[in-house]
Amino acid sequence: MKTFQQGLVVGFVLLASACGGSSSEPKTPAGGASAFTYAPTENKPYHETMQRLEEMSIPGTPLRDAERWTLDWDVVNGKESNLFKRTLKLVGLKLNVNGADQLRGDEIKPSGVQLEVLTDKDSNVVDVRGTEQMSAAIVALGTPEAQPVLARIFSPQRLKALVVLRSIEQHADFVGRPAAVGSTWSAADSESGGTKQISVVGESPCGNAKCVKVERKYEPNKNELFAEVSDRVAAYVKSQGADPAQVKLGNLDVKLQDSLVIDPATMDYYGANFGQDATLHLAGPNGELPVALKIERSSDYKY
Repeated sequence: MKTFQQGLVVGFVLLASACGGSSSEPKTPAGGASAFTYAPTENKPYHETMQRLEEMSIPGTPLRDAERWTLDWDVVNGKESNLFKRTLKLVGLKLNVNGADQLRGDEIKPSGVQLEVLTDKDSNVVDVRGTEQMSAAIVALGTPEAQPVLARIFSPQRLKALVVLRSIEQHADFVGRPAAVGSTWSAADSESGGTKQISVVGESPCGNAKCVKVERKYEPNKNELFAEVSDRVAAYVKSQGADPAQVKLGNLDVKLQDSLVIDPATMDYYGANFGQDATLHLAGPNGELPVALKIERSSDYKY
């Protein structure tokens, strides 16, 4: 099961995994439009700004873990043999951990360090190149005190997992599905034990392309969410002189929803927001113990 820092329900996955589980037959309005097709626009550079906030807290207590970071990339798609190749050059990075700036965003200098992501015709990730060099370059940006934090957050393994995650969450639920407004289908999330409901809710302007807005909602497994934070909750309960074994999951308030703007003819993205907000109501030896979990992610694109 994935950790909270890996995205609650969506999470990081191994490079070999590129499927989202079984899914239902889509419901498509009569006279529906064409399907989502993976055909990235080649040789058209664009800029992507990725922002991410991860936070876990127990309201009314000192326990709060929070990371906020912003990544700026210059990106271009091309071909290599029979594969698509996406090249990403990091041009900006800000990182704040528990209120302390680790990187301000002005430390990056021009360099040849970049990531290369190779995918097949069905969007499956075949290879990710450059993670070792990218990790080393990011770590070198920080002060000696900040470098251990940077090495943990931007390790080669985590960079590769992030790339694979993004490819899966942006493509696996859509390629081959109908793009007509009103289309809807469900998919099982084998990693979380829950389900997803995907709907094409409207058209959206996006330059010269004709995009659609898609919403994806999750129904997570509450016991799996509890497992994500159980170690940190147990440490806090123990620090208060109580027995962590007495902490049990009661109720769960959760909202997990993505809002995406996609050109279905290419699967080029024009906007993405990923919201994951949950409160676990735990029954502890001293009464109820609420645990708040939040991940907010977004990507903005400039073509």
